[in-house]
Amino acid sequence: MEFPSKIVYEGISELFENGYPNEKLQTLIGEVRSYLNVKDANLAIYEENRDVLRIVAGEKELISKKINKAELMKSPKVEINGESYFVVQLRFEKNIIGALLLSDEISLKKYEIYFESLSSALFYSYNLFLSRMKMTRMEKLLEITDVFGNTENIEDLFEKFVNAMFEHLPSEIIFIAKKTGEDFQIVKSRPKVYTNLFIPGFSDFSLSIFANEPQIIIKPKFENSVVDVKIKSLITVPFVLNKNDEKYWLVFINKTHGRGYIPEKSYESFDLDIAIDATKRFQLAFSRLTFYEKLKKEIEKLKKLRIEHERLIENQKEQLRKMNMVHYISQAMRSSYDPKDVLKILLIGLTSGRTLGFNRALLLMKDSEKEVLVGKAWIGPATGEEVEKEWKVANQRAMRYGDVVQYLIEESIGLTLDNELTKKIKGKIFPFKSHRFLERAVVRGKIVHVNEKVILETQSPDFLLPILETNEFVIVPLIGKNDTIGVVILDNKYSKQPISPTDIEILRVISDSAGLAIENSINYSELREKTLNLEKQKYVIEYLKDFSELVLQNLSAAVVVLDREGKITEWNRKAENYFRKNKEQMLGKKLSILGRYFVDIEEMCNKVLYEKNEIKLTDYQIQILDQEKFFDVSISPLWDAERIMVRGTIITFEDVTERVFLEQERKKQEKLAVLGEMSARVVHELRNPISVLGGFIKRLEKYSDDENKRKKYLKIISDEILRLENIVSEILEFSRDKKVLNFEEFNLNELISEVFLLHEEKIKTKNIMFEFKTDSERIEIYADKSRIKQVLINLLQNAIDETPEGGKIEFRVKKELNTVKVIIWNQGQPIPKEILKKLFTPFFTTKVHGTGLGLPICKKIIEEEHNGKIWVEPTEDGNSFIFELPYKKEGEA
Repeated sequence: MEFPSKIVYEGISELFENGYPNEKLQTLIGEVRSYLNVKDANLAIYEENRDVLRIVAGEKELISKKINKAELMKSPKVEINGESYFVVQLRFEKNIIGALLLSDEISLKKYEIYFESLSSALFYSYNLFLSRMKMTRMEKLLEITDVFGNTENIEDLFEKFVNAMFEHLPSEIIFIAKKTGEDFQIVKSRPKVYTNLFIPGFSDFSLSIFANEPQIIIKPKFENSVVDVKIKSLITVPFVLNKNDEKYWLVFINKTHGRGYIPEKSYESFDLDIAIDATKRFQLAFSRLTFYEKLKKEIEKLKKLRIEHERLIENQKEQLRKMNMVHYISQAMRSSYDPKDVLKILLIGLTSGRTLGFNRALLLMKDSEKEVLVGKAWIGPATGEEVEKEWKVANQRAMRYGDVVQYLIEESIGLTLDNELTKKIKGKIFPFKSHRFLERAVVRGKIVHVNEKVILETQSPDFLLPILETNEFVIVPLIGKNDTIGVVILDNKYSKQPISPTDIEILRVISDSAGLAIENSINYSELREKTLNLEKQKYVIEYLKDFSELVLQNLSAAVVVLDREGKITEWNRKAENYFRKNKEQMLGKKLSILGRYFVDIEEMCNKVLYEKNEIKLTDYQIQILDQEKFFDVSISPLWDAERIMVRGTIITFEDVTERVFLEQERKKQEKLAVLGEMSARVVHELRNPISVLGGFIKRLEKYSDDENKRKKYLKIISDEILRLENIVSEILEFSRDKKVLNFEEFNLNELISEVFLLHEEKIKTKNIMFEFKTDSERIEIYADKSRIKQVLINLLQNAIDETPEGGKIEFRVKKELNTVKVIIWNQGQPIPKEILKKLFTPFFTTKVHGTGLGLPICKKIIEEEHNGKIWVEPTEDGNSFIFELPYKKEGEA
């Protein structure tokens, strides 16, 4: 018999519209119970997202109960509320879609066609209603586009978008957030209580929510300290707005439902697709509004630009005239070598109506020793009574000259600086470091335009204002080759003409040329005096040179100087003694001719030339003839007198051979002391397994006839003997002298891969993420491969033991100048300081089982056998075990 699809369709329809339990589904399950002739029957629907089956029809007390899919698949029967039910899986195309839970066992083969008919009807009805729901939601999505089309400003666009999505994809909370510096700000939300809320950028919430890709998060594990609801599921969709690519995120928190049945109570992929599509429509609407607003602004700008353009044409004409005057002023100043005449030409050029036309010009020159400005000259009208008359006479005189340069030169010759204005400021001291305007001009070399607005903003006393008696002036620095040599203060006190930005630009041009012209004239006058002093200085220089050579040759350390090409330019007497080569033999040669030990030093000299930093080497070994010597080597940059360029390098060698031998002897004594202490600990470590062996041997004698106990005790005795062997092996490994090592060249990366493969199963068992990073695919080192392998095994085993379930281990290999550094980092608790100090102490361990010799053996292999280093660095969320090895062959320079 085929099952009537209409009953299934009506039951599923009622399920989606009104939920469960419902009359139609109960009718459906009644038909099933009657046809199968069973006492009770229940219908469960498979919810794929939770991987469970939910009972939606049948016995009242079982409705809404969930059953794990895995439990149904294991057995033909399942127990619910203490009752056993026979399971009939309902499948469509081999995929489970639900199940019947029957109180009585039936023949599956007998009702096979019936169950297939029921499964097909259930599958098609179920998917039909899901499709209709999705189609309805897609149709509603078009309503959002209509909302955007009727919006005329961006603020309303955000508001309407959030409200529309709140209706279309019902959620407890919906908000739009944007990136603000390192944090995030909610710009619109529903409910509105979250609008303008700031979210810290480095919180777990932000790092999880504000991702670069759209995502659905079910039952998030991060801590929620932002919204006042428990987050069950969420959707986040990133998007960008406008040409500056401002980053935004649309976030939905906790999907809400009506009264009908919803198979997925959390957000699903279709919800994410809806959110992404809506976001794209929002971006288009935003772009449209932004474009309209920009268009309006551009039209307004065009109107203003037309007016501004007409004004600029007039200003440019005046600017061109003044720029020509700047050229004439500079030319006139360069024609004179008398500093006084040059200063007069500058002042006339700044104030004459034929040239730049400022009313007054006040000249202050810098006294570098006292770090102050000193008043020198001030030209212009002293009072406003005769201003027009004076300017008229001056202009008439200026027009007599056809050439501006000639006018400036001849006027400067006849100009006297004993006028009333100059008398007010002549020789007066003007401290500039404490003055807000003069400091900017003199120290920073900037033109300072002071007006009434600037004065009101500063609101502090100013000694210039009472002198100048005007609220607008400009301070122009006179900049020489290396420093500011003075300033000129210009104003339009009488004409009241504003000082325009164009005037400032013109003064910026004249600032450099005027300063250099004044400085050149001053330098020319000083040149003669300096020439007379050259002979005296020559004698002093020769004396200092002889003295420096004497000091160099009598130093207790060897000093070698190289030029930029690496050739020797200095070789003192101590260098001759150390390296058995005289100065004449070494000058002009390279260090590498002394042998392979000096190749590294040459490379480090090149590094010092490039980085300009000192390098120090301690206990550097050099074989000189048949003797092994140790030196403390310092390589420093050789700067020129102005410390602008590095001309070479200075190498100093200090013989520390005796100190090194004494240190080696001290380490041997320390090791003997450690071995003495170790022997006491050995007794302690061996006592426990020996005591266990003795006890179980006595038991074995007592129960020798009991086969089971005899096997059990023999197993324990065997394990303890193996433990004793391991303890003894590690003690021998640690305590024996440095053995003959089998050094060879091999790829360190390949060895790490081998060690990983040995522990791969253990890593997978703890679900640890293993990551390997390296500077190069092949990093060749010269070492004993088996011994280094033992170090890697010990350190990786420790890392696995200390890494929590689901944690991370990271291997990093870095190639540096002379060493290869291996870093084994594992996630976990950072090692406390008190334990950190004892880690490499023999027999110290924090593990329940272990001898405490693993890390001391690693230290011995790395530091004693391979001249490397090993140490531990705790991090915020783990620990790094680090060791360094030389990567060059033994004896290689």
